[in-house]
Amino acid sequence: MYVDIITIIAAGFAAAGVALILNRLSGRRLPGWVVPAFAGTGMIAMSLTNEYRWYPRTLTLLPAGFEVISTADYSAPFSPWTYLVPYVNRFAAVDVAGVQRNANAPDMRLTNVVFFQRWQPVQLRTALFDCAQGRTALLQDNAVFKEDGTVQVSRWDQTGLDDPATALVCAGAI
Repeated sequence: MYVDIITIIAAGFAAAGVALILNRLSGRRLPGWVVPAFAGTGMIAMSLTNEYRWYPRTLTLLPAGFEVISTADYSAPFSPWTYLVPYVNRFAAVDVAGVQRNANAPDMRLTNVVFFQRWQPVQLRTALFDCAQGRTALLQDNAVFKEDGTVQVSRWDQTGLDDPATALVCAGAI
């Protein structure tokens, strides 16, 4: 967040500097409102750039083996341009490379799911996927298979086998 604020302020100063240079080159013929207008425009442009580039920039930081399973587009009345061109402000990724299996429960897969949201801390959750019945359970942190192949589950969500996360994690299981 602080980096965004610093880049927005720097963009305002840079745009104001461009206006000052243009004013000097024109023999100081530009009206007085040009410098603040350039500064404001530069700050708005940088703010929009930061918003629209957050998702692609965050994707480059994902560790190897993680696959994006869902995204959420953002639109708001106070940002009417987002109805024309929405941007992604949150997404979830699953650790496909770190899927754990247990010989005693061949249809079960255990892995991590990471939830990202703009301006929020990253949430890492362990998830259990039942590849036979197409259901998923978010678990307590550091959940592992017991020797008999069971995992303590408080609630199952019926996601179906066509759910993107279930499909990725269970690929080749059935």
